Amino acid sequence: GLAYAAFCFAFPKGHFNPAATVAAALSGHFHARNKLLTVLNVLCYTIIQTAGACAAVAVVQYVFSGKTGYVPRESMNIYLIERYTLPAAFCLESVLSFLFLTVFVRTYHNKALACGAFITVAYLLSFPVTKGGINPARSTATALFGGEEALSQLPLFWGSALTAALIVGIACNPLIERLFKRKKDEEEE
Repeated sequence: GLAYAAFCFAFPKGHFNPAATVAAALSGHFHARNKLLTVLNVLCYTIIQTAGACAAVAVVQYVFSGKTGYVPRESMNIYLIERYTLPAAFCLESVLSFLFLTVFVRTYHNKALACGAFITVAYLLSFPVTKGGINPARSTATALFGGEEALSQLPLFWGSALTAALIVGIACNPLIERLFKRKKDEEEE
């Protein structure tokens, strides 16, 4: 969470999570001259975010393997969802992703502290269940080091995050908000 806040200060317009990029695009915060360029930007960001997460996990793996007495395993199965059902994990990931993306979109131009604080709490809550997913790029990177079973769980992380991104992005779009406000004003009259 603190690292996330620091990166938000260093890169105020940066997105470090594909779901945040999708939510920002759908809410009108992250757009290009036309829809096709916006979609291409979202895809490029997603690829770069996932590549960055893979590089970070590779560095962490390299550092941990440099420990005296390190014994390599077949896979780093610490990234598996083990003691919880997949529906329970999906529910937690969906709710936390929805809340995070709501904070992200609502504080888009000044997101560092709010998002950093939320990520800290979200990881404390989610680590025992999903090892702190919330970011599908990070989940993909760790699954690549986690073996076949961890890779088989990736749809859960992408599905929950992108579902939350769609809901938040559409709900926070200024056009949708104006439509609901106009409807509410008409009902009050």
